[in-house]
Amino acid sequence: MLNEGKAPVEESEIESQLAERLEEHGQEHALRWLPQLNEAQRRHLMEQLVAIDYERLDEFRELVQVPPTVTSFLGIEPAPVERLPVTDGQTQRDQTIRQLGAQALEADRVAALTVAGGQGTRLRYDHPKGMYPVSPIRGKSLFELFAEQILAARQRYGCGMPWLIMTSYTNDDETRHFFSENDFFGLGEDMVHFFIQQRNPILDAGGRLLRAEPDALLLGPDGHGGTFEALGKSRLLDVLRQGGWDLMTYFQVDNPLVTVADERFIGHHLNKDADFSCKVVPKRDPEEGLGLAVLRGGRPIVIEYVDVPPPVAAERLANGTLRYLFGSIAIHVMDVPFAERLLGRKDSLPWHLAKKQYEIVNEEGQKVLSPKGACHKFERFVFDALAMADECAFVEVQRQTQFAPVKNAEGEDSPASARHFMQLMWIQWLQAAGADVQMPKNLDEPLIEISPLFASTAEQLKERIEPGWKPSFPLVLEP
Repeated sequence: MLNEGKAPVEESEIESQLAERLEEHGQEHALRWLPQLNEAQRRHLMEQLVAIDYERLDEFRELVQVPPTVTSFLGIEPAPVERLPVTDGQTQRDQTIRQLGAQALEADRVAALTVAGGQGTRLRYDHPKGMYPVSPIRGKSLFELFAEQILAARQRYGCGMPWLIMTSYTNDDETRHFFSENDFFGLGEDMVHFFIQQRNPILDAGGRLLRAEPDALLLGPDGHGGTFEALGKSRLLDVLRQGGWDLMTYFQVDNPLVTVADERFIGHHLNKDADFSCKVVPKRDPEEGLGLAVLRGGRPIVIEYVDVPPPVAAERLANGTLRYLFGSIAIHVMDVPFAERLLGRKDSLPWHLAKKQYEIVNEEGQKVLSPKGACHKFERFVFDALAMADECAFVEVQRQTQFAPVKNAEGEDSPASARHFMQLMWIQWLQAAGADVQMPKNLDEPLIEISPLFASTAEQLKERIEPGWKPSFPLVLEP
């Protein structure tokens, strides 16, 4: 606030100070909006204008004026990846790596961190995406599936594993209410921590503020890279440090196949003494929207797929394999001390500009749809933190058991495709555990659901069923 720490001042003086600041930063047009408003609306808009970080706003205005650049691939090469084991020797090493991860879980070093700021708009679901009912038979929400995994990890490893959930201004209240009315899914209210993603002004092509409502600025979330700043503002990094949790397993809310307590992934992170690590899968095709796992000047980075020129994405080796094969699936392990160091740096994560179309309020106070690409949104990407890490482990995982994002209402990356892969995984678990079962011809019907509290892996399932057991479907395995 302009008068923070000072004696109260008259509203006219606040308006005078605000007018001076707006003019200084090229935003004097915003004052022309005020006469259109009633007293309550006027006060609300002024509060938003006062709260702006004007230094950051100037940075955004400069970005709007800078022409887009093409990412240079000079000095860039594919990153080394910890591949899935194939030989007996690799499998034996993998078991040693897994033990490292298991020891960290048993020592209660690991917290879960979920980015859950989105609404289910593209799913035609007018609620927080984490509330979406996704499991094939019970219709459990994404949040409930993750909660069961955390409970299962607590039981298996004897750990506390707190859960940090980044919400947004749009969905924070409804998310908190959902957890409250479900008794926090048995996790304990004191071990589930919500914190809110920050927002930035969205600007026009001239770098000027826009309105979403007559009395409200057009604001947008600052991207998953804003996780670090939001964690710092919430003081949750202090909570983790004081509780002895020095590792965070990070994942986005739209992937029901996430393994929250992944011994192998955590183990590779620790074995490499990494600050920040990434799960990767081979890309299906050059156009798939996954950031590339690469080295630039010998340092690990992820390049966002939209910044990869099509000819580069399509490059192939002599055997026909994509040269830049591995893409990040937005699942990470990061050290808490590393996150704290990031917050202390002046050269924090870079801003990325996206040109969007929004409903806006024009100068006449009318709500209109902006031209396509006329609104400039500013985001940070969490994987840009790699540039500040001393070491990273890129770890290959099986796509069909780890990555089935729920993004679209139908088709690829939809609830139907996610349920298909969930059921495929569970049938394969049954087969690996020695059950007498054939792969069903149609996995699009609700056939099977296995709660993480019953088994989280094929190995755990083998401990729970008799060899040769012949299940009937539909099948639900729960405690």
